[in-house]
Amino acid sequence: MFEIKYNIRLNEHDRPCIELPDDYDQNPEDKFFAIEIARYYLQLVFANMDTKIYDQQTFDVMDESIRLLGQIGDKMAEIQYDNMRAKGELAMIMAGTYHISVDSIEERDALPDTNIVYENKIFDRVIGLKVGVFTPIGNGWHVDRYELVDDITNENWVKT
Repeated sequence: MFEIKYNIRLNEHDRPCIELPDDYDQNPEDKFFAIEIARYYLQLVFANMDTKIYDQQTFDVMDESIRLLGQIGDKMAEIQYDNMRAKGELAMIMAGTYHISVDSIEERDALPDTNIVYENKIFDRVIGLKVGVFTPIGNGWHVDRYELVDDITNENWVKT
């Protein structure tokens, strides 16, 4: 899960503005979020614009702006998808206890064949996929690790 920490301050013209912390990292995911949220709000405003107040040129500019943000967002989404896929593939190569964690065997068994999103990575059900099943015990957790062997069906989860 990503998190953007910011403050709202007044700029030199006493206009509220967003201020990011000095140690803010320029994350591509944050830029993708900004484009998508701007498009979302423009679409919302556009859908509720009163035709009696705004002229056709304003409607046209709003529509063009929404389409432009949509095109930029679509391209950024492609890049984000490719990055998440690459992170998933790298995680599969690296030694690790598990690639994905779930809360139950049922949740493990319900994982789709493709596009499993977990911690900003995308995995597919492939031989070698490792899943940690976390179950509460007292004040802590018990983890059982399962790995897909031979095939990707639920019958092929082996406790390791």
